[in-house]
Amino acid sequence: MDYQFSHDILGHPIATCELECEAFGDWLSNDIAQDFTQITLLLDTVHQLQNNQLINYQHNGKEYHLLLDKDEVELLLNNNHIQNMAPSEDDESQELADLHIQSGCGLADFYKLLKAWQKFVS
Repeated sequence: MDYQFSHDILGHPIATCELECEAFGDWLSNDIAQDFTQITLLLDTVHQLQNNQLINYQHNGKEYHLLLDKDEVELLLNNNHIQNMAPSEDDESQELADLHIQSGCGLADFYKLLKAWQKFVS
C-alpha cells in the first residue's frame, strides 16, 4: 500500500493513501489522528492476530469500523453513517452493503501503515 503523510495548514497530521485504499487515509486522519492509545491498542491487536491469540477483532471509531482477522483488514463506515444511506427498496440492500465497505488490505500492510503513522505523529 502506498501512502503519504503531511500536515494541514493548522498543523494537523493528514494521511493520503493510494486510490483503492484511500479510506484508510481518511480513517487515520480523522478517526485515529494522534490518539496513541488507539494506535497502541491496534498494533497490539495485530500482534495477537499474527500469533493466533485472537481469531478476529472489531474496532469502532468515530466514523469508521475496522474488521481484522489473521489475514486482512476491512474498513467500513459506522452504522450511523450507513443508516443515512438506507434504501427504501429491499432489492437495493446489496447495493447498500457494497457501499459501506470502504476499503481493505492485508494485515501486514495495515501494520506497516499504522506503525509509520505512529512514527509520523510522535
